[in-house]
Amino acid sequence: MNSHCPFFSSTTRPTREQLRKCRWATLVSLLLIAVFALLASSCGDDDDDDDGDGEAAAEATEEAGEPRQEETSPADTPPEEGPNEEATGEETVVDQTATEPTAEFDEQAVADFYADQTVRIIVGASAGGGYDLQARLVAEYLGEYIPGNPTVIVENMPGAAQLIAGNHVANVAPADGTVIGLIAGALVVDQLLANPNVEFDFRDLQYLGVVSQDEYIIPATEASGVTNFEQILNGEELTIGALGSTGPSIDVPILLEEVLGANFNIIPGYGGVADVALAMDSGEVESVLAIVAAARTVYREQFETSWNALVTLTEERVDDMPEVPAVLEFTETEEQEQILRLGAIGPGRVSRPYFVAADVPEDRVAALQNAFQQMLQDEEFLAAAEAQGVNPLTGQEVRDIFAGILNMPEETKNRLQELLPSRS
Repeated sequence: MNSHCPFFSSTTRPTREQLRKCRWATLVSLLLIAVFALLASSCGDDDDDDDGDGEAAAEATEEAGEPRQEETSPADTPPEEGPNEEATGEETVVDQTATEPTAEFDEQAVADFYADQTVRIIVGASAGGGYDLQARLVAEYLGEYIPGNPTVIVENMPGAAQLIAGNHVANVAPADGTVIGLIAGALVVDQLLANPNVEFDFRDLQYLGVVSQDEYIIPATEASGVTNFEQILNGEELTIGALGSTGPSIDVPILLEEVLGANFNIIPGYGGVADVALAMDSGEVESVLAIVAAARTVYREQFETSWNALVTLTEERVDDMPEVPAVLEFTETEEQEQILRLGAIGPGRVSRPYFVAADVPEDRVAALQNAFQQMLQDEEFLAAAEAQGVNPLTGQEVRDIFAGILNMPEETKNRLQELLPSRS
């Protein structure tokens, strides 16, 4: 046999057993070489992956250095970029949860501005009231969702039926996104009636949104003998207490008188709804324009024991008060419906708007709107706000309602100006 085995000298003739061992040794060597080749290839791939992972880790580290504004659920996570979409170097935030998504904005640029800033919510009402309490709750949570996490505080600026605060935020305060206003949205009626003290246009302000729409309800005491709205439509008089000399608590009863023929004896001058409630308990007056949320909370006992709910100033019946009729059920003409919708219902829906001045930069407005909507998804905030009521609107929805009121048909506007007390 002339077979040559590399494991033996070429001058030595191997035995059959040696040749068999040589073949096995050669086969094993070839297998080991193949295995080492595969391992070397795999190590090369791993090295490539390590480079990619290093780049991803570097990117993650950079992102981790930026302020994190919210936790997102899978439903809130935006879709990944497709193969034909190019990623930009700028990081943007788009609100995926609001009814009306906010515009995109450069989160890092906004965070750089708001870092170490103090944002003030200027409230047109005194401390301790409904406006003030809601604003303080918003201040507690809003900063968590504004890029840069600024401190948010409340500053009360009452006076002139909240117009001092409104004029200040719109015209005097820095228009840089560090001042937010909260005033009575019903002041839009003052603008409609050409009140010279309204020194801004509600259509020009930029809105964050509304936490809760104020749906109005009119009750009557048991002592009044009035148990349903039809009674005062048919001539029975109901004495109703009102706040100050103008505003919804006077405007709404007047509109119900002029449009539907209701019979109210309006007693103006009370300091607040709580004062009217005390006057109802003493028999001084028999009714008040209350807020549905307050009927469920602050005045729940009275509504359950000594007050009869007559009508809600809403387009449809309130879900948890199905037995109480909505005011539009009593209209007979399109004009009546339009006057009540624009003059009584609409202002209530936007009675507590959060806004900034017209000249605040767009990216900061978008960031504030986004933060406001994210706050409204916060379970702790919702639990804390439940007692005050949560029935939110986006900034765009608020703007649309104000625009609808102010851009109403000329004949409807003229009719409202005829019906409501002059603001001049």
